[in-house]
Amino acid sequence: MIDFCKVRLRSNPRLSLIPYDRLQAPAVKVFESLSEDPEFFGILAPPEDSVLPVKSVSRDAALLFLALREPGCLPHLLNGLFGADVGERLRSLILDGVFEIELSGQFLSGAAALAQLGHRESSARTSHLTRLSTDAIAYAAALELLTVQQVAARLYLFNSAPGTPAVRRRFGNEDRPFALPNDGSEAAHLLRSLWRSETTADGWLVWSSSASACRPAYKLYISPTLEQLPRIFELAIEAFAKSRCTLFKLGEGASGLLRPDKLVAYFSTLDSLQQAADQIRTAATGAVAQGVPFTAPIDAEGLLSWGMDPPRFQQVLAWQRHQSWRQWLTERVAVYVLAAKEAGVDVDSFVRNRIDLDGVDPSTWNPDLAIWRGPAGGGQELT
Repeated sequence: MIDFCKVRLRSNPRLSLIPYDRLQAPAVKVFESLSEDPEFFGILAPPEDSVLPVKSVSRDAALLFLALREPGCLPHLLNGLFGADVGERLRSLILDGVFEIELSGQFLSGAAALAQLGHRESSARTSHLTRLSTDAIAYAAALELLTVQQVAARLYLFNSAPGTPAVRRRFGNEDRPFALPNDGSEAAHLLRSLWRSETTADGWLVWSSSASACRPAYKLYISPTLEQLPRIFELAIEAFAKSRCTLFKLGEGASGLLRPDKLVAYFSTLDSLQQAADQIRTAATGAVAQGVPFTAPIDAEGLLSWGMDPPRFQQVLAWQRHQSWRQWLTERVAVYVLAAKEAGVDVDSFVRNRIDLDGVDPSTWNPDLAIWRGPAGGGQELT
């Protein structure tokens, strides 16, 4: 193990530290929401030939970056900033290319430093969803000439069902007769009596009860194939009623029904989520799953999985404050894929080692609850 307080570090000379007051348009507008935070200093800008995004920096981070313009050991400052987490925080910052570490007479950073810093071997991936996530990373690694946002969007929609012309004709204009339970059924009665429905601008049919003043953090993904959806949706409604789920949503139209995360329910506790999942799993024996990549599997087939909304991050852009679990995760995976490609190292290994430091188990894509119950750092920030 490396003692980061005893090795020489330096700021990455390829990055430019720019105070907010010296940003040029349109960057000023992009980071305007962060300027309200008294701890916000400015940004670290990558070189023009890099595909990686800029990082926002706090005043403490800027101090450390400036102090390490010249290589050196700064144990007092490091312990003051990071405390007991100094090892993991510095490992993340070195892998992100913010700082360089001197090893065997040379300074290393970014994905190229992974082998020297030590890394976990990828464990066997036996579930359908973990294999899907592996395939998604390989797919992203094969993409060329795309931005982080473009790669993240493709990861987010990975494993969507093919949108054939016949499917789009069938569901493009009206999906209610197909998706909703038949009038007179118990599921239809429960829908009308326990929840109120609305259609959102971003393509969801949403059901909520009077108890859902705010969206609970834990989310259950139910991902049957399109043909299996009517039966599974009825089973899910009955399970939601028994577990007192206050909020769930169904994709609308062809695009919404073809996506892997077509049915999502929200819960205040993991116990209530597990109660609903157990009932659906028991009743849905033999159902064919589509599967949602980058979610934590509940069953081996991939019909049921879970995630949780990220904590409220410090120093993130306004649009990032309301990211979902999969938006948060696929954006980070996209950054790490492009970083590994830029460094010419194994993409899958780097992504899994780096996401592990974000508090996500790279073998199961389970969030580490001990980390996620408190504030966490964002992928475009340095706090």
